[in-house]
Amino acid sequence: MIELPRSLTLPSANALRLFNAFRGTIVLVLLLVSQLHGFDGEPLLVAGPAFYSWVLAYSILIGLWLSLGRGPLAHGVQVTLGVSVDIVMIVALMALNGGVRSGYGVLLLPYLAVAGLLASGRYALFYAALASLALLGVTLYDILALNGTTGELVQAALLASAGFVTSVTTHQLARVARESEQLAAARGSEIAQLNRLNELALQSLREAVLVLDQEGRVRQFNDAATRHFGLVERGKLLPELAAPVAHWRQDGSPLLARPVQLNAQPHPLIGRMVPILTGETPTLLLFLRETRELAEEARQLKLAALGRLTANIAHEIRNPLAAISHAAELLGEDAVDPSTRRLTTMVRDNTRRIDRLVEEVLALNRRDRVRPEVLRPATVLAELVEQFVLGETAAAGRIITTFNSPRAMIFDRGHLAQIVGNLLANGWRYCQRHTGSLRIEVDESESALLIDVVDDGPGVGAEHQSRLFEPFYTTESSGTGLGLYIARELAEANDALLAYLSPGGRFRLYCRKAYDQNP
Repeated sequence: MIELPRSLTLPSANALRLFNAFRGTIVLVLLLVSQLHGFDGEPLLVAGPAFYSWVLAYSILIGLWLSLGRGPLAHGVQVTLGVSVDIVMIVALMALNGGVRSGYGVLLLPYLAVAGLLASGRYALFYAALASLALLGVTLYDILALNGTTGELVQAALLASAGFVTSVTTHQLARVARESEQLAAARGSEIAQLNRLNELALQSLREAVLVLDQEGRVRQFNDAATRHFGLVERGKLLPELAAPVAHWRQDGSPLLARPVQLNAQPHPLIGRMVPILTGETPTLLLFLRETRELAEEARQLKLAALGRLTANIAHEIRNPLAAISHAAELLGEDAVDPSTRRLTTMVRDNTRRIDRLVEEVLALNRRDRVRPEVLRPATVLAELVEQFVLGETAAAGRIITTFNSPRAMIFDRGHLAQIVGNLLANGWRYCQRHTGSLRIEVDESESALLIDVVDDGPGVGAEHQSRLFEPFYTTESSGTGLGLYIARELAEANDALLAYLSPGGRFRLYCRKAYDQNP
């Protein structure tokens, strides 16, 4: 942006003060010149009593204008009155010193130039016209009353024309300058708004975004980049990115050749680069994310696709399965031969197993339908144990619950029932089935509420623990291999975690605490 003269950009009060300073400077220059002599010993400016009287009068007027500048008069009124008096005073100085021949009329030009800068509308023409009329009036009086020559009239006309040109030119320049300044201010406001929008968009991204200059220094970054790189100011060099950026400059690939490992982060970063060419200064835009986040997104997409597929398959299986089960029941009713009854029983048992498998697959598809609520473990777990005992009457009175924390938790009630029911069924299957062989223990850590389901069975062998939560993995021919897998998926859907703790048969559910509830 071209810097404008300060007199054009200052407020009105400052402009008037500068104008008064200009007037005072003219007076001082005239006084100084009146005291100087040329090489021939003659004074450069003949100064008599009339000249000093004029200097005194003009100085008083300047002081008056300074006092009026602090008063209630509007800016335009002060300029108009001041310039009009200035023109009269300069013409009076010219008349006191021999008319247009004295050369003092040239002083009108800088006054008209400054007035053109400060004037609004057509006032610049008014000032030029006023000066022209004053010049012509003094010149005609000099010709008619003081025996002046017609050449003076020509000089006055030329000086008046120069006044018009000066006034109009400076006024147009001032108008263009003001319009340019207003346009620059508007553009600056638009740029500030765009920068603000860019900043908001940058901060809303989950990715770590870095803008690097040609030397690899950070010019801009978002909060995610601050978390990963510890950035607090611009202009910093990141040695972790030196190798990836150099590799990109060699082959131009938009993707990072290998993940970036930061010392302070346990998970590496991977991402892409976008070059931004702005003139002769290339800029590089980096989008970085943790490989863990990308893997989690891929897993979520895969699970969503798997859920839709399995739901469709499950619905298609249930229809013929119901027909098979119904036909087996009809055959069993009419069967007399024991071998036939045994076969129909096998058919019914396997159809029930397949139906249970279908139900578990459909439950897996419903994992995203989470309705979290605040639950009291003492209340909800007592209800779940009671429901389990209704199906396993032999477990009545043999399941012991221990509550070491009164803290409430946040969980989907249906999901919690399915998880705890599955763990109780597994524990009851493998425990000694004595009183206390199956236990539920509730405790809390600094960050989570802990629900343990413990049995006194042999536990899970070390060779099976790594695959314990894999889908369709089971060590029993009658199992589906989906129970624990679905339990963990439902736990993760509630921002919880299901884990197996060895030795012994202990499953632990890490749940969110309800901090806003009184314990």
